[in-house]
Amino acid sequence: MKIVFVADNVDGEKSGGVVSTRRFIDYFKNTDDLTVISTGKAEQNKVVFPAFYFPFAKKQMQEMDFLFAWPNKKKLAAVIEKADLVHIQFPFFLGYQALKIARKMNKPVVFGFHVQPENLMWNIGLDYEWLNAFLYRFFIGTFYNKADLVMAPSEFGKKMLDKFAIQVPVEIISNGLPEQFKPKQCVKEAEFEDKFVILMVGRLAREKRHDLVMQAIKQSKFKDKIQLVVTGQGALRAELIDLGNTLPNPAFFEYVSQEKLISLFNTADLFIHASEIELEGMAVLEAIGCGLPALISDAEHSASAQFALNEDFLFSAGDVENLVSKLDYWIEHEAELKESSLAYLEKAQTYTFDASVKKARSLYQELVDDSKVKT
Repeated sequence: MKIVFVADNVDGEKSGGVVSTRRFIDYFKNTDDLTVISTGKAEQNKVVFPAFYFPFAKKQMQEMDFLFAWPNKKKLAAVIEKADLVHIQFPFFLGYQALKIARKMNKPVVFGFHVQPENLMWNIGLDYEWLNAFLYRFFIGTFYNKADLVMAPSEFGKKMLDKFAIQVPVEIISNGLPEQFKPKQCVKEAEFEDKFVILMVGRLAREKRHDLVMQAIKQSKFKDKIQLVVTGQGALRAELIDLGNTLPNPAFFEYVSQEKLISLFNTADLFIHASEIELEGMAVLEAIGCGLPALISDAEHSASAQFALNEDFLFSAGDVENLVSKLDYWIEHEAELKESSLAYLEKAQTYTFDASVKKARSLYQELVDDSKVKT
């Protein structure tokens, strides 16, 4: 197939959505004739457009590791004209122009659902249900309903689209667990040997609720034993480091390589995911893929609770007391916690990256075949 993959940003490392996009692109480069339309570094079979930020939100966009592409209609049309199928990843300016051109040329269009309105609004300091609802309806009416198919990364994502009256088919395609995220013999950091290590992974942003976890650690009866390790970059880095320094064992902050991250997944005692906004929760999936038990928020606007083994591994979103209770239970029952590792590993295997990309490719092929029959 000749696939044109349209995404504003494919080179970033902070955002799970961008990392997932890159993984899918790298796979389809090896299976099909793929052309990428994006910003960033020049590569073979990549059409590069200029990048820009909204002036009033430049800082927030940089901290989220996201930017917009400024599309050139003539260049877009020349690429899309040769395509069997167009996959658009983000509902912004580039995606809008690509969608218009693809529809005009009667090309099959797949849209990825990777932009959660709540996430956008939280990061610019706006948290209103009516505004989130408006954005869902806007994205659905302007973008998703004009595609042939929408791919959502979770059942939660599909439910949100259904809630706001999506009118085209929605298929659930997980971001997937790459094979490198698996159990591995690793040595725990010497300075953490006698500690109960809690790991948090992700952007240092408000919705991730690092602050809640640190409050819970302070209230834990095991606070002197707990070592919090936080990986990631983001707007709240300085603020969170200051907060982490108030813990009995100051929190350890580091932006790590994938190799180091896998080592941390294999040596930590518990993964905590307190995020209140997630369309899937790639970090949780990668953690349990390495056999690291995860304690997860049951947030209303998050899909991550799907990864919890049972209710004992869920805590009430935003509730410090409930988190302390669950945390202390698992530290007191460390042997039981370690036993849960195998069950988590088994759960993770239902989300393999290989299965996700093969399902996506099968759906692409169906759309291309249907398109050829119609013409």
